[in-house]
Amino acid sequence: MLRIDRLCIYVIIFGLISLIPSIDRIKFLDELSVMALGCIAFIDCIFNNAWRKYSALWIVMAILAFYAIYSIAYVNNNVPEAILTDWVIEQKPYIPLLVLLGIGPKLNHVDRRNIKIICWINAAICVIALLGGSTLTRPILFHTTYGGNIIFISSIYILYCSIDSHGQISNTTIKHVVTLLICGLLCTRSKYYGIFIISLYFIFVYKPGVTKHLTLPHIATLCTLLLVILSVSWSKINYYFISGNAVGTSFDPTVIDSFARPVLYTTGWFILWDYFPFGSGLASLATYASQIWYSDIYYQYGINQVHGLSQKNPAFICDAYYPSLAQFGFIGLILFIIYWCYIYGFLRKLIRKNPILYKYPFIIGSLIICFVLIECIAGNAITQNIGVVSFMLLGLICANATHTKAIHVESTNTYSSLIKRKI
Repeated sequence: MLRIDRLCIYVIIFGLISLIPSIDRIKFLDELSVMALGCIAFIDCIFNNAWRKYSALWIVMAILAFYAIYSIAYVNNNVPEAILTDWVIEQKPYIPLLVLLGIGPKLNHVDRRNIKIICWINAAICVIALLGGSTLTRPILFHTTYGGNIIFISSIYILYCSIDSHGQISNTTIKHVVTLLICGLLCTRSKYYGIFIISLYFIFVYKPGVTKHLTLPHIATLCTLLLVILSVSWSKINYYFISGNAVGTSFDPTVIDSFARPVLYTTGWFILWDYFPFGSGLASLATYASQIWYSDIYYQYGINQVHGLSQKNPAFICDAYYPSLAQFGFIGLILFIIYWCYIYGFLRKLIRKNPILYKYPFIIGSLIICFVLIECIAGNAITQNIGVVSFMLLGLICANATHTKAIHVESTNTYSSLIKRKI
């Protein structure tokens, strides 16, 4: 008999295998993974009457369906074909996570071994490509940013698949993963520097209960972490959100290729107010569909002449995810925040119930959320295969929250004593 939980594992493995090919060669592979998971959920509902366990998925799909109707029938800033295409793409961050959250498949020993092998191969290819410079990076990874992303995703999958039955990871594995994360620095992206620093904090410093019982050393550590992250990414933060491309009062042509992003952010802010409260509609701003079927919004706000945002050269239109939230207005922005708070709630439930067994799943889940939120600043991985594969792992982790037996721990000191007794 074919089990739906095993089908989900096969889709995860397929997603990991297709990480590199889906970047620029066979781009529809991530859509296949999402479609497969959607079909699995639908089959489960039809044959096992399991509609209830996918309630969060139905809510998200209903909200997106409303926005599709709103986009076609009310604002109409693009053709129906573009709106429907964007409607499909916008579901990609949600279906993998919420389907796996509902099914809750478990990885066996063979699954974990195979996944680690695939991840080591993916990471090795990326490291070799990054070391080879543009000669190798361009044909293999298309852009260095994908190298850093794949190395990070491979690292956290290896971490997750190395957790033993007591919730521990060997020091050897941690050393290997940290070495791999260090290799990812070759991508030279500020986004990666940020997630790298956060990863080191979670792996070496974080302890369950640290936010509940903050001491002066804990506060100092968190402040130092924040300062380090800001220092390595300040140039990008300043560029996108503060000074833009202004140098005095003149335009700087040396950074013309990245001028599109701050323009998109500024336009998105205006759209939130001009199209209050539901936004400018699907396929209108900073999305793949608005690039292929050029959106009227770019003409309305006079950004159709900006390098990378013009109809003749739209290369940078879908180069950042956050501006696209303007399509959903203030209501959609609030729903986006609520969604991630909802998902993080599963991680908090895990760490509260069993901080020994689920310390590392909590860490990995938190890192995935941090990775996605940082990547959305100047990238669109959330709707690409990198995002799909990340959400599959997050769904696996969150699914554990509904099956764990509670072991309440009141403080970090209690946690430490429990660890000692366990060892």
